[in-house]
Amino acid sequence: MRGPGLWLLGRCPLPAGLALSCALPGVEQFEVVLPRRLPGPRARRALPSHTGLYPESVSYVLGAPGHSFTLHLRKNRELLGSSYTETYTASNGSEVTEQLPVQDHCFYQGHVEGHPRSAASLSTCAGLRGFFRAGSAVHLIEPLDGAGETGRHALYQAQHLQQKAGTCGVSDASLDDLLGPRVSAALRPRSRDGPLSRQPRFVELYVVTDSAEFQQLGSRDAVRRRVLEVVNHVDKLYQELNFRVALVGLEVWSHGDKFLVSPHANITLENFLAWRARDLVGRHPHDNVQLITGVDFTGTTVGLAKVSAMCSRDSGAVNQDHSQNPMGVASTIAHEMGHNLGMDHDENVPGCYCPVPRAGGGCIMAASIGSSFPRTFSHCSRADLETFVEKPWTACVANAPDLGRLVGGPVCGNRFVERGEQCDCGPPEDCQNRCCNATTCQLAAGAECAQGACCHECRVKPAAEPCRPQKDECDLEEFCDGQRPECPEDAFRENGTPCRGGYCYNGSCPTLAGRCRDLCGPGARAAAETCFSYSISAGCGVRCGVLFCDGGPQRLERSTCSFTSLSTVCRALATVNGDAYEPVPEGTQCGQEKVCWEGRCQDLHVYRSRNCSAGCHGHGVCNHKKECHCHAGWAPPHCTKLLTDVQAGRWQRARQGWGPRPHTGPLGAIHHPAQPAPQNPGVVGDPEEAAPCCKHIPGRVVRQEGTFPGPQVPPTSEGLCVN
Repeated sequence: MRGPGLWLLGRCPLPAGLALSCALPGVEQFEVVLPRRLPGPRARRALPSHTGLYPESVSYVLGAPGHSFTLHLRKNRELLGSSYTETYTASNGSEVTEQLPVQDHCFYQGHVEGHPRSAASLSTCAGLRGFFRAGSAVHLIEPLDGAGETGRHALYQAQHLQQKAGTCGVSDASLDDLLGPRVSAALRPRSRDGPLSRQPRFVELYVVTDSAEFQQLGSRDAVRRRVLEVVNHVDKLYQELNFRVALVGLEVWSHGDKFLVSPHANITLENFLAWRARDLVGRHPHDNVQLITGVDFTGTTVGLAKVSAMCSRDSGAVNQDHSQNPMGVASTIAHEMGHNLGMDHDENVPGCYCPVPRAGGGCIMAASIGSSFPRTFSHCSRADLETFVEKPWTACVANAPDLGRLVGGPVCGNRFVERGEQCDCGPPEDCQNRCCNATTCQLAAGAECAQGACCHECRVKPAAEPCRPQKDECDLEEFCDGQRPECPEDAFRENGTPCRGGYCYNGSCPTLAGRCRDLCGPGARAAAETCFSYSISAGCGVRCGVLFCDGGPQRLERSTCSFTSLSTVCRALATVNGDAYEPVPEGTQCGQEKVCWEGRCQDLHVYRSRNCSAGCHGHGVCNHKKECHCHAGWAPPHCTKLLTDVQAGRWQRARQGWGPRPHTGPLGAIHHPAQPAPQNPGVVGDPEEAAPCCKHIPGRVVRQEGTFPGPQVPPTSEGLCVN
């Protein structure tokens, strides 16, 4: 039979006795089709450098009579960073790292014609391979018998793919430890169905594949192709959150692993992150690292990650390649990266709403995967992410990529405002911004702006309109300036400003009790003064060494060490990595006008604050940059003039030709340096290995609590001082 634009060669269910040529490992039933490539126009804004074997855009017709699909695809020019490297073992046993030149590739993303909110991510390297979503169904396609793009292909729905019943290894206990009590979805901040943030965010991803994965795939080329297919799909999934994921490095271990890859996912994760800290961080810049392993994790676990760890030393996860189809491990990586970005399991949030039923794939942050691949993020995942990206330590994902950081240069439709563009809302089929012309990436007729917290209905908001609320007593509210669509840079009170229980430090008010509640849960508090005397005896300042807590839940995911002093129980909590104890936070008050600084109790003068608020004329306060942060309606730099008066003068001069018209178009993003990850040489081995405890503190009775698997680090009294 022949359908429109294709030939249907037959269905291939897999009953006993079926001819081997019709069998496809791991697939219960499929259709054999011959895709037809459609002639297409020259790609929009295809730059001269975009020439090569694979076109910038391509369309295919595939399917069966009565339900054929037309796929429109565009090359993913954001897939590879320009600093992309590959590290592998040469035939002589030496390690080789190559920085590959800008190269043509065959990985595409797009949509299905006639299906709103559809999506597709495919490779055309050796036939068509990948996924597309149309309506409620997820379809997979792959070549048969090494066929090219017009040869025989298997087309099937995701539920017909046999795969391991998978769960995430992140436990509810560890989520409780890091995220605290769950808030009902009804009480969480509402997030729109569209892109979560007006500011595009960008994850620079490094992927490591272990020797077991290499043995399964058989060659470095096969590993590279599979990893690029995986990252292409992860990037597509995150685009609905206005995130882009670009691969900046691939490391292939073909002749043994650089640490123990254990069937116990928690051990493998700890070893992986320790290796990252001592080896990878110093030699290749990246935001996040993911291990893809061919080792079968125990039980149903297929992935494990550190929660809220993006941009930190623990920004990474381990993932089992558990499915014949690369979409399986891609879904796992998307899930575990979600944990890195502060997302909870959907089941843990009362009232969490997933717009896709489980039978249709469900949502990405479900604790387990069903017979079909997850398709989207739930509303509570969006709320979790929105909360997480406001944290000051998440600046690495706020860095907008430079023009040279992406292979291929500026492209209209990639959601980044680049050279020659006034806006970029994505491909025309995805763009829902009426202020932006998706075809030209220019503002629509009559529009002043297309995005930004100070842009409303294509107009720049008036001066003094709030655009970023005050998060706490050490934060400062920001207001629109009436000229730009972006909210001004996030600012907070000057370090050393008094706050409830202490002094402001980098936008928060650190206290011993607050940190104990964060670590040990509701009801926890700082331990008695006598506990902290051991930090003093070791040469630390008052209350500036190891943190001692009291109260809170009795059962903790991490190990604790406890000892009794003067009838008082003193309890210290091991760090997540198990190689040290939680320290008293920097900036915590340790006396009158004194704070913990570099492990010592020091005078507030270490902040070099100068109370510039006195120069703000009663209409502002001093911020962290030691500049006046003016109250609503007052103009910087000294808050002496009303903002409306200043604006009127600028516009008057512009009309008279005295100066340029105030800028109303999109501005470049502010760049924040990523925080360097601290070095940690610890490696976790056998799960029965002893957790850290303070049994070697002289003259004290000690008991070890918890079950955190960690290295033997028997601290002495000197070990309690955090330097």
